[in-house]
Amino acid sequence: MRLSVLLSVCLLLWSCTSAPIEPFELSIQDFNYASAYSKVYSISNEGLKIVFKGELENESDRILFTSIDIPVRNLRQLSQVDFDNLKAIYSNQCVLDGDIKFFTYKKKDTLKKVIVENYFHDELSPAIDIINELVPKEHQILYDEKEIKELMKGCEEILIMETFPEIQKN
Repeated sequence: MRLSVLLSVCLLLWSCTSAPIEPFELSIQDFNYASAYSKVYSISNEGLKIVFKGELENESDRILFTSIDIPVRNLRQLSQVDFDNLKAIYSNQCVLDGDIKFFTYKKKDTLKKVIVENYFHDELSPAIDIINELVPKEHQILYDEKEIKELMKGCEEILIMETFPEIQKN
């Protein structure tokens, strides 16, 4: 009896952790306007890659880091992020220092883009934490959750937009 219960529990635990992870791709573009560059962090079922994108003349993109060794628990957590219910823009207008993160999430036939400016978001913050766990310190995304939350306190100019604004072309 004990053996059958133990086997049942083991089988249940194994089946929960071995379920296939739905294919996805998440990229976070971390802009540094003061230094005229950005880094693009791309993670998917296939692996993780960081690309430097220089914004100055004659600068070319270059790969800074790659890895195919992504723990299944991290992939599972990222594949379950609920991007469908996110707005397009989350911005703390009280701090305009150029700290901008541009999230792009692809899953099945869905593509979602979200901009975060000096804003802490419960659903998106873990993605940054996961990537920072997986990359060397010199390539981590600069993101101080405690500082961002502090900057948001008392700010009456938080901008949240459902969609991206239309850009007028002349």
